[in-house]
Amino acid sequence: MAALFAESRRLAIEAGVIAGLIVLVAFLVYHFTVHKIVNDRPVGGANVDVSNATFDQSEAAFAVDPSDTKRIFGASNDTGLEVVRVYESANGGVRWKSKGGPSVAGGSCAHGAPSVAFGASGREYLAFLAAPYCGDSLTPYLVVTTRATGTGRWEPLIRVTTKTWKYGFDDAPRIAVDARSGRVYLAWTRSLSKAEATTVVSSSSDDGKTWSAATPVSTSLQHPHHATLAVAPDGDVYVAGIDAKLGVWIARSADGAKTFAPPEAAAQLRANPAAGCALTAGEPLPKEVSSCAGPDPAISVGQDRVYVVYGDVGANRTPDVFAVTLDRALQPVSRAQINPVEKKKTQQFLPTASLDPTTGVLWACWYDTTFDPNAHRAWFTCSASRNGRMWTAPLRASAEPTSPNILYGTLGGTGLYPAVTAEQGVAHVFWADGRVIANSTDIFTAAIPEKTAFSPEN
Repeated sequence: MAALFAESRRLAIEAGVIAGLIVLVAFLVYHFTVHKIVNDRPVGGANVDVSNATFDQSEAAFAVDPSDTKRIFGASNDTGLEVVRVYESANGGVRWKSKGGPSVAGGSCAHGAPSVAFGASGREYLAFLAAPYCGDSLTPYLVVTTRATGTGRWEPLIRVTTKTWKYGFDDAPRIAVDARSGRVYLAWTRSLSKAEATTVVSSSSDDGKTWSAATPVSTSLQHPHHATLAVAPDGDVYVAGIDAKLGVWIARSADGAKTFAPPEAAAQLRANPAAGCALTAGEPLPKEVSSCAGPDPAISVGQDRVYVVYGDVGANRTPDVFAVTLDRALQPVSRAQINPVEKKKTQQFLPTASLDPTTGVLWACWYDTTFDPNAHRAWFTCSASRNGRMWTAPLRASAEPTSPNILYGTLGGTGLYPAVTAEQGVAHVFWADGRVIANSTDIFTAAIPEKTAFSPEN
């Protein structure tokens, strides 16, 4: 009996030690991985779930009506629909209505990649990729529609151009409107042959009913991707993107996009995916939104400056966000890292940008893993600048983080890009957010006033 009692006592002591170790390990895990992960950047504005729908929403595209800045219009992918999802707000983004967008003729499906813009008197323009049949991912084509108001009916979808060969495709469109003339511009990647795809531009002067021939920006570009488009106040058209030779390139047209001056190198890239992305066996595929992600350039044009915000690997060998500033003749003015320089291995990725035409303030936003040493959480984050060189301390747009695994999973599946649009001193920020449903994303928004970004307390 004494031996049995001693053995029981020994087992009890061992069980107590094991239980104590479990408690200690749980405390250390909580203390060092959960308790300590606090993002102390201020939140720029109240977070609103724009989509508030089941399934995944991604690839956010939004614009503010210059004639009524309370009115915001946008679109996104939606894995639960055969069309893009369209959004409207009449009160500055506080409340939203959403529904399926225009149907593709013949019972086919939208392929995604929406881009939106406002024209004169509040006219809405929506561009996106359609598929010849649901499920086709090899030969998507570019369509555009418009409506006079947010409550009006969409005009029939217009196919911008026909394919140049049997398996020709369109990819990654961007749309912009000349506020002065009302002319609408499109830039996108177009398959010209089995071995070649390039950046092209087309325009319309009749509200998108007819379009000019799709014209390559330049024949000298090598594997160009990620075209981004802006129209200057005087009507000059600027297109930027990435390619294998120049890195981040930019070109200007002074004749309504009929011709472009030779592209200039805006910034070299340490991590340039252009030469090999969106290719299979050396042949181009319409996959650049997901497979060419990284630099994701965004162009903005003011009265006397041109800005390109983009991502690249920084000095610490992790992704950072940069801004290059040029004059209107595309002579370089400055280059700056937007996110704070850090020694830690933080990640800043999927940038976007917008210039407020009323105040001249440039906004840049991106996903940021700062404050999580394991990079398991990313907060959508923004900063503002009056000159492209000096930037405010970053603000959180998203109050809650999203796992980068969810973001990269969405990027590789349906595609993912955020958006920011600014008017009258307020930036309206839109991003894919994973807080609502596990392993899924909704489109969220926040309205961030300039005064908050430039506040001494920030």
